[in-house]
Amino acid sequence: MKNTMKAGALLVAGIFALSGCGGSDESASESSPSATPTPTPTLAVGQEQYTADELEAALTAVKASQSLTGEVENDATLRPQLEEFSLADIKTTPEQCNTLVSSVLDETIADGNLATVGLDDSDALMLISYDDASVLEEQADSGEQLIKDCTDFEMELDGKVITASVESLEASTEAPSTQAYRTVINRAGNEEASIIAVSGLSGTLNLSVTLFDPVDADAAVSTAEEIINAALSELEKK
Repeated sequence: MKNTMKAGALLVAGIFALSGCGGSDESASESSPSATPTPTPTLAVGQEQYTADELEAALTAVKASQSLTGEVENDATLRPQLEEFSLADIKTTPEQCNTLVSSVLDETIADGNLATVGLDDSDALMLISYDDASVLEEQADSGEQLIKDCTDFEMELDGKVITASVESLEASTEAPSTQAYRTVINRAGNEEASIIAVSGLSGTLNLSVTLFDPVDADAAVSTAEEIINAALSELEKK
C-alpha cells in the first residue's frame, strides 16, 4: 500500500515539477507588461543543451560536494525506464488531466538529456537538458493549464483510487526562474503521503528536486534550493 501511495505522489508532483508551471520568482520586469524592457542577460547555465555525459559528471560532483548518499543514474539508465512507463492503465478525473500529463512526459522523453542523483534512499535531484529553450516555454504553457484544471483530481493506480491536491510554495534559487509545489495524496482509509518538488529553470535546463514525506516543509524547500544551486554551480564550469 505504501508503494502505491508513494508512486502516486511522485507521479503527481513530478508532472507539476517537469511542467515548469506557476509559482515563479521571475523578476518584475519580466512579469509586468508596463515595465520598461531590459536586455536579456546572458545565461550562466543553459545556453545550449548539455550532453548526457556532462549532466552525469555534474551530478557526480554534486554528490561528492554535498555528501549525498544516493546513486547517480545517467541517461542510458533512465531513458528505458521512462519509455516503459505508460499512462494507459491510469484513469484520471478530470479526464483532461490525462492529456496534459501525457504531453509533459512525452516532451521530456523525446527532447531531454537526463541524469539523476539520490539525496538519500528516497529523495532525488533530476536534471533535464533540452535541445532548445523553447521546449521549457511550451511546457510552461501546458503547465499553466495543468495547474488550473488539475489542482485537485483523482487517479486510479494499481486498482486503488487516490485523490491529489497540489499547492504552490515559495522558493528561490540562482536559476532565473524557480517553482515549488507540495502535493498531498489520500487513499481510502485516510492514508496520506506528500511530496515537495522544487524546480529551477535556466535556458534549456530544468533542475528538479523531489523530497518525499518531509517533516518540515520550510527545511525541505531550503534543502532543495541548496542542492539546485550546487548543481548550477557545477554546470557553470562546463
